[in-house]
Amino acid sequence: MATEIFLQEHRIVVGLDYGTTYSGGAHGDTSQNSIDNIKVIRRWPGKERRDEVKCPSDIAYGADGTYRWGYLIPPGLARLAWAKLDLDEDSFYENQENGEDYVDLQESFTETLESVEDEFPMVEGMRHNPFNKSPVDVVADYLTAFHDVIMSNLRRAQGENFINRTAIDWVMTVPAVWSEKAQSLTREAASRAGIGQRDKDRLFLVSEPEAAAVYAISELYQRDSTRNNPNMLNVGDTFVLCDAGGGTVDLISYRVGQLQPSLGLSEVAVGSGAKCGSTFVDRNLLKLLRRKIGDQRFQILCQKKDGMVLNKMVSEFEGVKRSLGPLYLPGSDSYLPMPGFANDPAAGIIEGQFELTHGELKGCFDPIMEQIIELIQGQIDAICGTGSVPKYVFLVGGFGESDYLMSRLSAHNFGTAGRIEIISPDDAWSAVSRGAVLRGLDGCLVENRRCRRNYGTRINTIFDPTIHHEEDAFYSTDTGMKMARNQVSWIVQKGVDTDSNTKFQLKCGTTFQKDEKLRRGATLVASDLDIAPHSYRDKSVHDLCFLMADLSMVPESEFDLVNINGQTCLSAQFTIEMAFESAEIKFQLYFKGNCYGQVKTTFH
Repeated sequence: MATEIFLQEHRIVVGLDYGTTYSGGAHGDTSQNSIDNIKVIRRWPGKERRDEVKCPSDIAYGADGTYRWGYLIPPGLARLAWAKLDLDEDSFYENQENGEDYVDLQESFTETLESVEDEFPMVEGMRHNPFNKSPVDVVADYLTAFHDVIMSNLRRAQGENFINRTAIDWVMTVPAVWSEKAQSLTREAASRAGIGQRDKDRLFLVSEPEAAAVYAISELYQRDSTRNNPNMLNVGDTFVLCDAGGGTVDLISYRVGQLQPSLGLSEVAVGSGAKCGSTFVDRNLLKLLRRKIGDQRFQILCQKKDGMVLNKMVSEFEGVKRSLGPLYLPGSDSYLPMPGFANDPAAGIIEGQFELTHGELKGCFDPIMEQIIELIQGQIDAICGTGSVPKYVFLVGGFGESDYLMSRLSAHNFGTAGRIEIISPDDAWSAVSRGAVLRGLDGCLVENRRCRRNYGTRINTIFDPTIHHEEDAFYSTDTGMKMARNQVSWIVQKGVDTDSNTKFQLKCGTTFQKDEKLRRGATLVASDLDIAPHSYRDKSVHDLCFLMADLSMVPESEFDLVNINGQTCLSAQFTIEMAFESAEIKFQLYFKGNCYGQVKTTFH
């Protein structure tokens, strides 16, 4: 595929993992494509220690329009957090068995966020957007600063002259089940930030779990290649990749197609995911805190030092979260700083601290654990449905480093598959950015992907009383036949293989006047149901994007002449081809076997 990553000359590859709560970057170059030669960005403005592989994804706007970001934001300052999720605010994550379950999850996420903002002033301060900027504007601002830091790191490491004359491939990752609109907005924000905009630089989007899978397998083989390890993956083996981050948890299942001379993977099941990352554990803590100390004290806590006290509690909770695991002694209590409040043991306030019991701490985690287990179970069931049993579940991402999550998954019985070995590779928090670099160095290693939804267009068709509703019936003025409007012709079915060599075609035809510039549009619709409905009226069907085909550059002599009501007109039959990449759909226009470039796409 022309837009896939194929490296000819010497190039630098940067992997960019823009996350909900933290973001990271890594880089390598084509002269050394070993995993050991990938360098992770560890120098961040405002951070004294220089060994952090990620930087907070927060941004804070000042009254003069300037902004601070990441570690440069002082504690307690109003900020805009979780901006990444706003790029996909209109979409929802689908469950393979029942889409309604995940509609409920998305509504629950929206309701939780709104209620948290309304009830918790400190959290409202974490969603501070004084200029009412759009999500893509906010993300572009953050990525501008992020891009500058990466370029500064590259120049420091390799010299300004070398960087200025060497092309860079930017491989940016997005959630596997990101909507097409969110993918487009992510690319727009990155481009506005200057990413991939230098001469000869390029920007690619890759799914987060695909990048993480490349890293996990490469880490397993490159570092253990000298060992005779019977537990290594073999050709034909399957595994689940679970990328658990701050906002989202994404999963894809793969089958190993080949190991030599390079890694080859194919998707076994349609990717799944949900907004149930580690930030939801924090929100459960806030609910618990408010419930135990009461509304009045909670409001005072939120207002103390402009929210800095509560902010400090949430920050300290990060360490408590990390401590929860198999070595955590049942009955042990944790304490979070809560200065300035009188002792009230019944409310958990003891000597200026908030007491968090072992059971309460688990209670903050367990609802999220159940959602993640359910997601993994869905992928395992899909693999078992193919006659295979997954050998491993690879757990990556910041939340993927949780000992408690690891122990819960390791102890869980996954139905007919039983217990499955859970592997968290080294440097799991930076697995996505490292894998993105490997993906850029080695090209596309996933040979086949599964289409995540159904794609089609609205049509009129011959009326069938067993399928169509009378409210959609009409009689054609040309043929007199009874027809049905508001129907859908599905071009791509959910779950089908979408390898790089497969093109899906939307065939179009039109007539137009001589001397008219030929531009025609078509609306692409989508449905996330496993079985696509016939009717456009079905609640699962939604307008996805508007495709504008521009044939104005085609010589008029190339079109066919037709007679319409005694008038000579021109006729054109053209095709819009859809090609599925890791995290994008590419649309190209073809007329009489010639390609006339990409089709302008406007997402709804």
